[in-house]
Amino acid sequence: MDEIASPHDTFFRESFGRREIALDFLRRHLPAELLAEIDLDTLDIGKDSYVASDLRTAYSDLVYRVQHRDGPLSVYLLFEHKSRPEHWTLLQLLRYITAEGDQHRKQHPKAKHLPAIYPLVIYHGERRWRVPRSFQQLVAPLPQALIPFVPQFTYALVDLSARTNAEIKGDVLTRLVQLALRWIFDDQPIERLRTLLALIEQVQDQDTAVAILESLLRYYVQGTQRIEEHDVRELLQQSTHTGDPIMQTFIDRYIEQGVQQGLQQGLQQGEQLGLQKGLQQGVQQGVQQGVQKGGAAMLCASSNAASARPVSRCANASPGPTRTRCSNGPIGYSMPTVLMRCCTDSVLLLTSVALIWIA
Repeated sequence: MDEIASPHDTFFRESFGRREIALDFLRRHLPAELLAEIDLDTLDIGKDSYVASDLRTAYSDLVYRVQHRDGPLSVYLLFEHKSRPEHWTLLQLLRYITAEGDQHRKQHPKAKHLPAIYPLVIYHGERRWRVPRSFQQLVAPLPQALIPFVPQFTYALVDLSARTNAEIKGDVLTRLVQLALRWIFDDQPIERLRTLLALIEQVQDQDTAVAILESLLRYYVQGTQRIEEHDVRELLQQSTHTGDPIMQTFIDRYIEQGVQQGLQQGLQQGEQLGLQKGLQQGVQQGVQQGVQKGGAAMLCASSNAASARPVSRCANASPGPTRTRCSNGPIGYSMPTVLMRCCTDSVLLLTSVALIWIA
């Protein structure tokens, strides 16, 4: 995949690439008769994408592979993240189903059959889904004599935009990511984000909750283009003031990540100067820069690139006094302002400890 993806693509693949979400989603959306014939414990989540780079602003995909009682079976998820339905979705599906077949043939050169594929489209746009549901509906004219020679298939549809909030079912994580997708085009993104943060508080595993929180904040900042720095700061402040341990862990984790990098830079700068004063000054500057970097990485970097790129900023970002503009999303924030204003005491304490230890 390209290094820089759309916010919708990133959030979809981060969320539906999680095994617990994938299993819960499949249990609730596959036909009952099919569920009775497959073993979800064998679920394998493919890492590759069949969507061409020039279409990733409109589509994302994932392939779930499971064992059917008679052999392998694939569930192909196509996420259409446009504000309106795409008339040619079936043509795209035909291309991706063919690509999955070619992939299987290359991996199993002695095979004489292809695994069955269940195509499932997820849509969250603002307009109703009114596009062809059968491939032959795309072909006109279609004389009776040619019908046997034209492919004929359909797809399952999960239209998040057409459902009420109560109709979106699942465990807390599955509901959270579906609601996040449903509300991304809402005209009240801050209130929607507030509701989603309350759902995160119900997640039992803290590491999972922190990871989802990071992904969610990045998605709503970059995906809505209507959430400002002070909005994020106020939401985090409200959560930490209520004693929510998940929000505090999230903030502490990014401060610590930044401070560790800052300490390392400070030591290097101080050693190069060779003076005690220079060492202290270098550490002080390094800690400050580290706190900034730890926050900036959260809202700028995509999940795949976050571990591979430097923490300082995302690709092609140009830092400004209060925000950072990124090429992998409409806008990201210089989180030092958010984190430092939420946690000034923590930052000062960590800085003081670092200076005392060096001395």
